[in-house]
Amino acid sequence: MAAFRFCLLEPIKTPLVNKFYDKHNARGRATKADQVWVAYKDSEIIAACRVQDQSGLLFLSTLYVDELWRGQRVASQLLAAVTARQKKVVFTFVYQNLIDFYLQNGFNYILTLPNSLQSLFELYAHRKIVAMHFTRDTVPS
Repeated sequence: MAAFRFCLLEPIKTPLVNKFYDKHNARGRATKADQVWVAYKDSEIIAACRVQDQSGLLFLSTLYVDELWRGQRVASQLLAAVTARQKKVVFTFVYQNLIDFYLQNGFNYILTLPNSLQSLFELYAHRKIVAMHFTRDTVPS
């Protein structure tokens, strides 16, 4: 099994993840204000995600794994690394086809969003998404 390395990028390296996203036509752009998390295989970024500050709330977005590395639990391991380092609830919006994946990785549905995230949800609702969140008490056993 391939050895992967998971880490929080230094803000100065943010352009590297945007190149990764661009190369794979992934939606979203990382900013230096985001927590940008990556998975490396050797020195190559093979997966990335962002944790944004949305009015003081943590919001996970743009989780993307290079197609060549899918099916090897890279996304699950990256999510585990990210959520282990957060002190607050992590919110995210999930496409319908990924709900089971997020449930298996400790996320649960959330029916009522804080106001700042509700307006963001409404902006993206046409993409057929559901709101989910990760809290310490939802860690999978």
